[in-house]
Amino acid sequence: MTNTIDRSFKYAMMDTTKIYIGGRMTYQEMIEWEEVPFKIKAIVNGQFVPDAGGTEFTFEEHFRKLSRQSFAYQVFKTLKTKVKVDFPVVKKKGGEEDIIYQSKVMKLDEYLDFIQKEAENAAEDGTLTKAVTEEISFSKLAVMVFSA
Repeated sequence: MTNTIDRSFKYAMMDTTKIYIGGRMTYQEMIEWEEVPFKIKAIVNGQFVPDAGGTEFTFEEHFRKLSRQSFAYQVFKTLKTKVKVDFPVVKKKGGEEDIIYQSKVMKLDEYLDFIQKEAENAAEDGTLTKAVTEEISFSKLAVMVFSA
């Protein structure tokens, strides 16, 4: 039997203007993985891990408990953080309901509002399918000039 590692939404890549991190990577995986740029590792280790409370958290888990008054929030804003989310939408066709997923890239504040509403809706009706945080992106320029 082969030991397989789930690499869904676990990646790090860059283009000319952004750094992209898969939404299911834990902070520990980011710190250990060589494809993650060193500056991101330093920011994660120095700013996000202490605020989240440990290295086992993903960005999504951290965002769910992130205080808008925290220094970590200010760091996310400074890095021009955006989040790509796949969220369920109910489509009605001829009396039947289908759930399809749509993707949207959100700025940090929009995303934080979205997950707060998602939690409120889930509390009212447990049948809501949860959104999937697919990817987090940072401005490459903002990362380059960041210092704390």
